[in-house]
Amino acid sequence: MYKLFHWLPLVLCVQATLFVHASALQGQDPRPNVLLIAVDDLNDWIGCLQGHPQAITPNLDRLAKRGVLFRNAHCQGPICGPSRCSLLSGKYPHSTGVYQQPSSSKIEKDKEFFRGHLLPEYFSHHGYKTLASGKITHGYAGKIAFQEYAGKQGGFGPKPEERFQYFLPDVPYTGTQTDWGRFPEDDADMPDFKTASWCISQLEEKHDSPFFLAAGFYRPHVPFYVPAKWFSDFPLDQTKLPRFQLNDLDDVPEIARQIHEMPKYPKLPFLGQKDNEQFRRCTQAYLACVRFVDHQIGTLLDALDKSPYQDNTIILLFSDHGYHLGEKNRVSKHSLWEEATRVPLIVVDGTNRAKVCDSPVGLIDIYPTLLELCGLPTREQNEGFSLVPLLDSPEGNLRKAILTTYARGNHALRGKQYRYIRYENGAEELYDHATDPQEWNNVASETQYAARIADFRKQLPRMEAKYHPATTPGPVNAWFQKHLAENGIE
Repeated sequence: MYKLFHWLPLVLCVQATLFVHASALQGQDPRPNVLLIAVDDLNDWIGCLQGHPQAITPNLDRLAKRGVLFRNAHCQGPICGPSRCSLLSGKYPHSTGVYQQPSSSKIEKDKEFFRGHLLPEYFSHHGYKTLASGKITHGYAGKIAFQEYAGKQGGFGPKPEERFQYFLPDVPYTGTQTDWGRFPEDDADMPDFKTASWCISQLEEKHDSPFFLAAGFYRPHVPFYVPAKWFSDFPLDQTKLPRFQLNDLDDVPEIARQIHEMPKYPKLPFLGQKDNEQFRRCTQAYLACVRFVDHQIGTLLDALDKSPYQDNTIILLFSDHGYHLGEKNRVSKHSLWEEATRVPLIVVDGTNRAKVCDSPVGLIDIYPTLLELCGLPTREQNEGFSLVPLLDSPEGNLRKAILTTYARGNHALRGKQYRYIRYENGAEELYDHATDPQEWNNVASETQYAARIADFRKQLPRMEAKYHPATTPGPVNAWFQKHLAENGIE
């Protein structure tokens, strides 16, 4: 089976190239269009991934039924900047040095990894018309990455003048505004509505060359604000809380608690006050935000199905990372555990597949996958694998485990059954998802897993780049403050 997967991409690429050449002689470009859909901070709380029993996502679910749903997909960096820099450049964080949030001015000047090398830029170099709206890049201007960029459409959206907001002003660390509620009144005021509308308008246009159209949706990123109607499906008194344990961090190494500490973000002692009042409101608001963004995605899919491009457009949907909602005593991303690294990933290539794949894959695989599906030349710099072999044979494997990195020297490897974490000081965690899907029991110290841990150690990066000059200095906690200073970031 491995040999088959080894030569299959070459055969498909040759076939696609011959097809493109033959059609070009007739004055037509047969290459498929691409609709890339990015969602910010969406975890597995969608119906087809069963991450929360009350999640309502009919449009994501129907999209999954049209293609292949990758149920064991993971980001390469559990925060926005490193994740998007990795998937768009085709390089791992330990290769580029983008482990933390980057500043745009320096990323855009980097001609080795980024400037001119990003996924949409590669498509434009090969004759595609590239268009985008919303959040696709992070630390790299959309107007540089795409030939036509409609802007951020308002970013994280409007906020009410009077609002609940969780923050600790006396703590000298960075954080993202974390609050929730019903606002504004109309969907039309939301950036994601504007992005969906703009992308729909592009599908209504006539394009003389194949297009690469990217829609970047902000919700469910905080603040968890959407119009009140999206809360109606989730009555507060019936909202089910995520599964969690109050003592979940008792068996992790001390460095794990230090790295993952998030002073600026809500934690269980706060969420649990007054019979979990804020915990329920937070959970309800996240579910409402997911419901809202699913609807925006649905309007875009409906427009594609009504357009002339219905039968020749590849659809690829992903989230840039996951999100904790109370698990591991946190409401945030920024972690090497399952909730923060696991992401929805759906590929629709025009064949009615309705399949699922549990092989460990990553966002690093998006770049080579789209190149192969569109018959574009292979890019040797890509460090991921094309997912095309798994579209036909989802029971196959591309790798033993997929890598996620959070700060230089700290890595997680997720295989089909186990998650392994190793920190910069050598401390380790191991979780067996066959018996412990919530990752409540760290079994790294148990002798029966010694051989498995030894195998994971062999898969860790052998070389790790220094921090990229574009790294922003804002630490999220005391450990990061020391760590960044030791690595020359101040």
